[in-house]
Amino acid sequence: MVLIIPSIPIVHGVCGAQIALLAHEARHAEVDIYSQSPVDRARLLRKENAKMIHLEFLDRDAWDETCLHLVREIHEAVDIPIGVSLAEPPRTESECTLLFDAGIHRVFLPPGTPEPVFLQYCANFTSRKIIFKVDSSFDFETKLPEYHACGVERIGVEISGSDALEMEMIDWERLARMTTAASTAGIRVTAFHGVRGYPDLKRFQELGPALDSLILCRALNENRFPCQLIWRKVEAVAALEENPASNLWSNPLAGKPHI
Repeated sequence: MVLIIPSIPIVHGVCGAQIALLAHEARHAEVDIYSQSPVDRARLLRKENAKMIHLEFLDRDAWDETCLHLVREIHEAVDIPIGVSLAEPPRTESECTLLFDAGIHRVFLPPGTPEPVFLQYCANFTSRKIIFKVDSSFDFETKLPEYHACGVERIGVEISGSDALEMEMIDWERLARMTTAASTAGIRVTAFHGVRGYPDLKRFQELGPALDSLILCRALNENRFPCQLIWRKVEAVAALEENPASNLWSNPLAGKPHI
């Protein structure tokens, strides 16, 4: 089973991608069903049963104070782990520490991060916290056994760096070799983007247990999976008849004493 992790791209403090409305329902334009607030988006995804959320800051470093403040807000708003992809590798370990202290569970380093830097961060923060992201041209057969010997437990793989669903074809043969190499080396894989809908997702699940998670944005926002249109219909009705906030997850223990 592949865990689907929804991604929230963030630009200037707001969501950089919006959820598609039901085009045939003209009355849905009467109300802002989906907030541009990343905090509200996280709460919406949690109510849709997301088990983890991924953030991508597109216009500034994730350790910028404005980004850290937003991470803290999201961390307080939902009860699930939060991951983040970085556009640039941290310059110091203290920048990683800022992210973890703010509530980030897992940091994905960008492709091109110097290998000694990645391995040093893994040694200091563990491979469960620091993940190296590569593209599908990476030499998995040679490098994964070496990484495993250094204590690496997981890598991230960019299937489509642009998330352009119709523009790029998935190299399934290459992915099959990747998952075989990962399984042999004892390393788990988180894939990014590239999935265009349920048929692709089904093929991903058939690649084997080494590929255990998939981070998606556009395919989810465009409602390309079964039952998503049902969610959108219910959310639109709730927003129109009550208010958009009725679609957002709230902690059932908020304000109540609990351990």
